[in-house]
Amino acid sequence: MWIFLWIVLSAILLGATGWSLLILLRQKKAWEAFAKSKNFTFVRGTFMGPAEMSGVINDYKVSFFSVERQSADMRSRRYMTALEIELTEPVIDAAAMGTKEMLPFLQSIGTLKPTKIESPHWDESLFAFIRNEEAVKAYLTPERIEAYTGILKTRGADIIVVFNEKKLVARLETADPMQDVAKMDKAVSRILGLLEKVRLTPEQRAQYAAMQPNTQPTA
Repeated sequence: MWIFLWIVLSAILLGATGWSLLILLRQKKAWEAFAKSKNFTFVRGTFMGPAEMSGVINDYKVSFFSVERQSADMRSRRYMTALEIELTEPVIDAAAMGTKEMLPFLQSIGTLKPTKIESPHWDESLFAFIRNEEAVKAYLTPERIEAYTGILKTRGADIIVVFNEKKLVARLETADPMQDVAKMDKAVSRILGLLEKVRLTPEQRAQYAAMQPNTQPTA
């Protein structure tokens, strides 16, 4: 009886390992093709380890990599695919927005305070923390809130967006291994399109900066 159970369990574990490896190999193939199409740097990693890639699209640095996440009870771990997009130009000092899964990190940023975003696009599943309330709320026009909400409500992803007087970073984490080049391209293009709507002109930047104290800590 015990031998039979051991054989069954071994078969299950081997099958799960084989399936995970197949997914990983498909992911690497898709990521390498995407990297070549965008002239990104692609790092294959070890045979059974995750790959990563990064590059620049217009003014944005775009990176794909894997992150390990622990369960709430700390008993299990799983790998997530992360898409991170960085815009290295000034925005407003400062804010962090995210989905429920990112709330512990948002709460850990001691210099930012929770705030309520007044918009029909915003809901209770989203959270925002800000500094320099007057400047940030002036910056968050209805059009920009709609764009940020569009990013935060990306399906099947846990998301955080952080910006200050130096840069903006948007990070999406998903259980989807992203094995489809066309789907990846569509996802990146969508996020970049929304981020274009939240950028500032030099004149707008000066206008909002005038609402802030002269010296600010960095988020």
